[in-house]
Amino acid sequence: MDTIDKINDIRLYLQNTFKERTDVIEGLLTALVAQVHVLLIGAPGTAKSAITVTLASLIEGFEYYQWLMTKFTTPEELFGPYDLQKLKAGAYERMTDGRLPVAHMAYLDELFKANSAILNALLTLINERIFYNGTKKETSPLQTLIGTSNEYPQEEELQALFDRFLLRYEPGYIKEDGNFAAMLMHSSEQPPAPITAMELEQLQQESSRVSVESHVVDAIVTLRADLVQEGIVLSDRRWVQVTKRLLPARAVLAGRRHIVIEEDAEILQHVLWEDPSQKATVAMIVRKRLDPVAGQVSELLEDARDIANTAMKASDEQAVSLGTEAIKKLKSIRSEVQACIGAGGTPAKRQKIQEADAKIEEFLKGVTRKCLGI
Repeated sequence: MDTIDKINDIRLYLQNTFKERTDVIEGLLTALVAQVHVLLIGAPGTAKSAITVTLASLIEGFEYYQWLMTKFTTPEELFGPYDLQKLKAGAYERMTDGRLPVAHMAYLDELFKANSAILNALLTLINERIFYNGTKKETSPLQTLIGTSNEYPQEEELQALFDRFLLRYEPGYIKEDGNFAAMLMHSSEQPPAPITAMELEQLQQESSRVSVESHVVDAIVTLRADLVQEGIVLSDRRWVQVTKRLLPARAVLAGRRHIVIEEDAEILQHVLWEDPSQKATVAMIVRKRLDPVAGQVSELLEDARDIANTAMKASDEQAVSLGTEAIKKLKSIRSEVQACIGAGGTPAKRQKIQEADAKIEEFLKGVTRKCLGI
C-alpha cells in the first residue's frame, strides 16, 4: 500500500473516531511531515490526549513520551535521573532511556506549568533538537511535540516557549447533536495499517525537496502585508517555517510535488496569530487573500450548522414553524454552495465543496425528520 494511502486511511480512522476534530487531525499529520510542534488549548475532556496517543500508536518504530507537567515537575522526570556510577566519578550525565530526549513524538500536558528549571532545556530541545547531557551535546530524534494547556500563558518568560509551537488549535466540546450521539454510540473499529518511521521519513524528505515557486513567495509577501495592516506582526522564523516546512508538507500529503497555494494555505489560519483575539481576523484574511471561494463555503457551512442546531433544539410547540424556516434557509445556503462547485478549481478543491454540500444535505434531513416528522 502506498504511504499516502496509509495516511489517508489513518486520517479517516481518526476523523471517524474523534468527531469535529478534522482541523486538529490535519494539523497533527502535517506537523509530523513538517517536523514542527503543535499546541492544543482547551478545556479538559476534549480528546487532546486521546487523539495524540491514537496517532502515535499508528506509527511503527516511534518512541512516544507523555507527561503531565506541574510546577513541581523535576528535570529528572522529563530528562531522566543522573547515572549514579558516573556521578561518583564526577560526571553529571542523565540516563535518558524512555524519557523526552530520546522520544520521536512527545505529549506534554499542562505545558505552561513547567518551572524555570525546565524551561530553558525544553526550549533548546524542541527548537534545536539538542539535549545537553552533562558535558555532552546529544542530538534528539524529536520530530513533533504536542503541548496542551487549559489556558494561554500570561507570564513573559513563557512567551518564548509559546512561540515555538507553529500550529495552534482550540478543540472544544462537540457541537452537533448527530456527532455527539455518534460519539456515545461509537464502537471501536479495526485500526488501519500503520505507517512506519521509515515511511514517514521518506515523506519528510519529499517535503524538503518541494520547491517554493515565485508565485507562492509573492502570495506570502502579500499576505504578510495584509496582516501588518491589521497590526499583526510575526517573526521571520515563523514565516520561514510556513514557507519552507508547512506548505511543502501540505503538498506532499496531498500527493503533489508542488505547492497549490489556494489549497495548501488553508492551514495558515492556525499559524499566523500571536494573540487569540487575532484568530478571526487571520482566518478572514487567509481565506479572502488566498482562497475566497473556500472561505465563502466555510462560512456558509458554519451558518448552516448554526441554523440546523437551533432548529433541532426547538420545543414541540415551535418545532414546525422553526423547522420550516430553517429548511428554507438551509436550501438557500445549499444553492449557494452548489454554485461554488461550478466555479472551477482543482479536483481536491471541488471535492471539499462537495463534502460541504453533502453536510448541508445531512442538516436538511435531520431538521426535516426532527421538526416535521418526515
